[in-house]
Amino acid sequence: MPIHVNIPHLSSRKTKIIATLGPASDTPEVIYNLIKAGVNVFRLNMSHGEHESHRKLYTIIRESAEALHQHITIFADLCGPKIRTGKFKNGCIVIKTGDRVVVTTRDIVGEKNLIPCQYPGLADDVMAGDRILLDDGKFELKVIEKTAQGISCEVIYGGELKNNKGINLPGVNVSCPSLTDKDRADALFALDLGVDYLALSFVRKAEDITDLRQLIISSGYDTHIIAKIEKPEALINGQEIINASDAIMIARGDLGVELNPEDVPIAQHQLIKSARALNKPVIVATQMLESMIENSRPTRAEVTDVSNAVYCSTDAVMLSGETAAGHFPIEAVEMMSKVIYQTEAFMREQDVFGKLAHRDNEQKPLPFGDAVADATAQLCFDLHAKAIVSITSGGMSVVTLSSARPAAPLIAISANKWVCQRMNLYWGVIPIHAEDAGHTHPNKLARHHALATKLANEGDNVIVVRGFHLDSQLSSPTITMLTL
Repeated sequence: MPIHVNIPHLSSRKTKIIATLGPASDTPEVIYNLIKAGVNVFRLNMSHGEHESHRKLYTIIRESAEALHQHITIFADLCGPKIRTGKFKNGCIVIKTGDRVVVTTRDIVGEKNLIPCQYPGLADDVMAGDRILLDDGKFELKVIEKTAQGISCEVIYGGELKNNKGINLPGVNVSCPSLTDKDRADALFALDLGVDYLALSFVRKAEDITDLRQLIISSGYDTHIIAKIEKPEALINGQEIINASDAIMIARGDLGVELNPEDVPIAQHQLIKSARALNKPVIVATQMLESMIENSRPTRAEVTDVSNAVYCSTDAVMLSGETAAGHFPIEAVEMMSKVIYQTEAFMREQDVFGKLAHRDNEQKPLPFGDAVADATAQLCFDLHAKAIVSITSGGMSVVTLSSARPAAPLIAISANKWVCQRMNLYWGVIPIHAEDAGHTHPNKLARHHALATKLANEGDNVIVVRGFHLDSQLSSPTITMLTL
């Protein structure tokens, strides 16, 4: 049997693309072209840059999105308690395998066998036998003892250590909170800007989300929260964290340092499945096309990694250094878009869309909304529907329908443009701002936009779904079948 790879693409891409902005992509021209290339969501990384530079980027994104008539999502990624080394004389030191070094929290410049650390609580958190990983796990130290000078360690894996590199403490219960003072200041700034989401780093438990949620509410906003899963503790408390957040990000950089490498793909699969089951969007991030920071083409392994995430039905895949600091930011987005289109075409050919395997078979009966969403996905097959149209005020019906992964594109109509921007993160969703939503008859609205988007033609079947509510007592979803 011959293998066919030239499969016709879908009319619209379902998996969303996130691009991180940085020095390689901080101009109006590049941001405009990134959107044209396929970016749906932009990430403002609060670990780098000043508030005014982020304000400038935010304005450019909104202006570019308006010029291209698109609803673009923006989220601010809070730093969290990222532990780093300090600075060294001449910018680096060489630590040799087998040597003894001292890690100190004193405010000094590092030198031979002396490594400054910016986290003051380090000595309280670690004990003899603990591992200290440096620079994304490239170097490893073993704690021998704590002395008046600092933490005495044996170098297990050495090399050239440069300024301000990350420190990971696998298996150590880090005492500092997920929401730092800097995060609070950055969050208030980002909320005032008008970002659609805040991403919280190094989440370990549901209470971390609650702290940020209280800050948002007390400041008068309803901005949604993305929980970044990058600590082993987050896997232990995964269900509670997903429930407490509005979306999750599988941040494979730090997660991959603290877990065994072979465990990361398994964690990724399970997190995607859990998030979908709870109707929460999920992002797969870090090192997806990393070789494109330096090269115009990715490795085949990277392409396979992106394709695998798409096939597992993640809502979005994220580019970090590829677009923030790489030499080929536009090309990286174009490549990611090509991989997504090709994989989704194969998924359609394999009848993957709309399968109900993500629902927990032991959970009977299903929640009303989930049952309606799954039934809608099945109706797409039975009716060969060209589109699903959902008219929503807050996006509840849309995120529930999206989690069922229907074969047809999901046109999400709202009178609130901020809801449209938020919904652009969701898998398969095409947000449309219509001021008459809620006033014009839903069927009339659905007919108009199904035809206007050219996703359906006269005579095609379209499914209209509405009536979901966060309060299950107020939820009364309905399904209407239309022939245009």
